[in-house]
Amino acid sequence: MAGTPMLATVTGTPRRAARKAGHFALAFTESKPIQFLARFGYVVRGLLYLVPGVLALKLALGRPGETLAPAQTITVIDHQPFGHFLLLLVLAGLIGYAIWGLTRALLDPWGRGGSPRGIGRRIGYGTSALAYLSFVLITLQLLAGRTAHGGNEEAQEWASFLLTKPLGAWLLALVGLGWIVCGGVSEIVQGWTGGFERDLRWERMRPGEHWWAVRMGRVGIVARGVVFAVIGYLFIASAVHHNPHRAGGMGEALLEIARQPYGRTLLGAAALGLIVFGLFSILCARWMRTRSAGASSRGRTSSHTREVRHGRI
Repeated sequence: MAGTPMLATVTGTPRRAARKAGHFALAFTESKPIQFLARFGYVVRGLLYLVPGVLALKLALGRPGETLAPAQTITVIDHQPFGHFLLLLVLAGLIGYAIWGLTRALLDPWGRGGSPRGIGRRIGYGTSALAYLSFVLITLQLLAGRTAHGGNEEAQEWASFLLTKPLGAWLLALVGLGWIVCGGVSEIVQGWTGGFERDLRWERMRPGEHWWAVRMGRVGIVARGVVFAVIGYLFIASAVHHNPHRAGGMGEALLEIARQPYGRTLLGAAALGLIVFGLFSILCARWMRTRSAGASSRGRTSSHTREVRHGRI
C-alpha cells in the first residue's frame, strides 16, 4: 500500500508527457504562421504542376512546347520578368509545403494513426517534404545566381551513381518499384476511390464547389499517379539496361508517354491531367483541411463524403 502513490506518480508521468506533447502538436498545427504557410504551399505546388502541364499540352497540340519536371519549372519562373521576386514567393511556398509535410508526418494532424497503413501514409508525407526541401535548395541556388540542376539530370546522376556500386542495378530497380507502388499505384487508388475527400473542408464549400472538388481531385490525382508510375518504369528500365540515361523525372516520363502509339493523344491526356491537378492543388489552399479535426468534425466530413459519393451534392 505504501508504494501505491509512488506507482501512480510514475505511471502518471508518461501520460502527462503524452498530453503535453498532444497540446504542443495541436498548438503548432493551429498556429496562424503554419496555417498560412501550408495553404500558400498548396498554391506553389499547384504552379509546379500547372506550368509543365500547359507546356506539355502545347507540345501535344503540335505547337512549340517542352516537357518539364517541377524542379525545372522553378528555373522557368526565374527567367520571367521580376524572376527573383517571383522566386522569393516560390521559396516561401516551398518551405511552407515542406513544413506542412513534416507536420503531417510527425504530428499527425490528419489522424492517420499508428496502423501499418497510417504509418505508410505518414512516411509518404515525410518523403514529400524531403522532395520539396530539395526544391528549396534549387531555388536558393538560383537566387544566388548559380546554375541549378533538377528533374531528368538529377535522376540520371543518381542512376549513374547507383549503377557504379555493387548491387546498384538491384537498388535502382527497387527505387523504380517504389515509385510505381508508393507513388503511382497509391496515388491512382487514392484518386480513383476518392480517399482524399476526407481531408477536404466540406463545411467551408459552397454547393457548386463540392462537385468540382471531387472531380478535379480524382482526375488530377490519378493523372499524377500515372506519371509517377512511368517514372518508376524508367528507373527499372535504366537498371535492366544498365543505362543511366534511361532514368528520368517527370519531364522524361512525359516524353516516354509521347513515344507510345497514339503518343500525342496520350501526352495530351496526361498534360490535361497535370493541369487539373495543378488547379486542384491551388484551390486546396481553400478546400484542404490543415487543422486537427475533432470527432464531430470528422463525422460531418464523413457525412459530406457519403453524400458526394451518392450524388446528393
